[in-house]
Amino acid sequence: MCPAAPVFEARNISKSFGPVTALSDVTVTLYPGEVHSIIGENGAGKSTLMNIICGRLAPTEGTLLVDGKEVQFHRPKDAQAHGIAIAPQEINLVPHLTVAENIMLGAHCGRAAAIDWKKTHAEATRHLHEVDNSINPRAKVSSLSKAQQQLVQIARAAATEARIIIFDEPTATLTYREEEVLLSYIENLAKEGRSAFYISHRLEEVRRLSHRITALRDGVHVGELTPDEASRDRMVTLMAGRPPKTGAQVQREIRSSETVLEVTGLTRAHEFSDVSFSLRKGEILGVSGLVGSGRTEMAKCIFGATRAQLGSITLNGKPVTFRDPQDAIQAGLIYLPEERKQEGIFPLLSIAENTALPTLDRFAGLLHVRNREMMEEVEKLARQMKAKFNSLKDPITSLSGGNQQKFIIARWLMRDAQVLIMDEPTRGIDVNAKFEIQSVLRRLTEQNGLSIVVISSEMEELLDVADRILVMHEGRVKGIVDRRDATQEGLLKLAMS
Repeated sequence: MCPAAPVFEARNISKSFGPVTALSDVTVTLYPGEVHSIIGENGAGKSTLMNIICGRLAPTEGTLLVDGKEVQFHRPKDAQAHGIAIAPQEINLVPHLTVAENIMLGAHCGRAAAIDWKKTHAEATRHLHEVDNSINPRAKVSSLSKAQQQLVQIARAAATEARIIIFDEPTATLTYREEEVLLSYIENLAKEGRSAFYISHRLEEVRRLSHRITALRDGVHVGELTPDEASRDRMVTLMAGRPPKTGAQVQREIRSSETVLEVTGLTRAHEFSDVSFSLRKGEILGVSGLVGSGRTEMAKCIFGATRAQLGSITLNGKPVTFRDPQDAIQAGLIYLPEERKQEGIFPLLSIAENTALPTLDRFAGLLHVRNREMMEEVEKLARQMKAKFNSLKDPITSLSGGNQQKFIIARWLMRDAQVLIMDEPTRGIDVNAKFEIQSVLRRLTEQNGLSIVVISSEMEELLDVADRILVMHEGRVKGIVDRRDATQEGLLKLAMS
């Protein structure tokens, strides 16, 4: 399908950060009307390459070409001037501005001193509705869910009328309807002759969208596939350098009949209504549903971050009322938010400090923290979680997303957590790391008796890890399905009913 002349080339790109080589002699091309996917495990160099292409980073070595002519990007505006835009994985919007203002930021219609707001709003609405027509363009960005903010960010990239758009994990926060609309939008972009680099850990998306697929491993180009060649096993083998592990679980019986958490009739106006479920000791309960179904809002309310108007919560047979998250933590109920980088880690602290932070009082000496004891306990948990790290004194940002998540879980095991509510626990994590996290969760339920609620946008993940699956739609529970009776089709039907 590709014509002779590429619209973009990155030739022999290398990038080093001090002694660390992030990319080594990588070459990729992009043709008009092509979706070229870049796949790889966390730390493979995908985002570094995309940041070079969009002008956020300069390569240590190598050449960039647009329409066959060499270019140099010193900042993102230079790339934008050559028709390149990025919809980044991390949300980067102005929260107190409206959706329309964010989409057209820096691209308002009219002169700087006399902006044509009517035309600007109309243009923003057009671009927004191409991506998603359910979001109000006059709403403040701060009022939107993370999934809606991601869609606004994509609309902003499209509003630049760029010929080349980089999509970095665009569906990580999306489910079902939003994902389908977005994938159709990208397919239409290609039909119009625009081009895209696409990064995703969701390999079925990659196969559906791509004209070509390039695999990176440890900063090196290790292979290129056509969609016909790109079976899931072959893609995983290229990315990991070994055959894929399987995450599918053998159906197991929950030995204990003890109910640890009972939620009855929980209601919070405009968020969710009459939510009821139980969680047994050692059980993993999956929670599925469309974005906007009230999954996260329900979890935060159970955790005490918000207050319910109606309903009750029983923990270990005793009614509880959590005034705030600290009450929940003291009772052994923990919530791990979906925004790991913003709400889950302390980036300036070490791995050990991040892990032990809620339990520092346990290691407090008369005038100092007993570091040796703290490090020994963290290391013991790290081995239990099978986490990969160089030194516990390294910053937590030195870890891959999957290993960060393992230490966040370890943090709360140090507090003797009994119930763990995890919101999108494998978001932005590659397929092998996802399998490891799922294995850790099952092991914790079996060996530690931990009870876990997993909220996920990926039905396949819930089918892999959960014992039962609760489905929500528009704030209500539509059904609870035993894993042995659950199918993707059945869950989707419930979620959309």
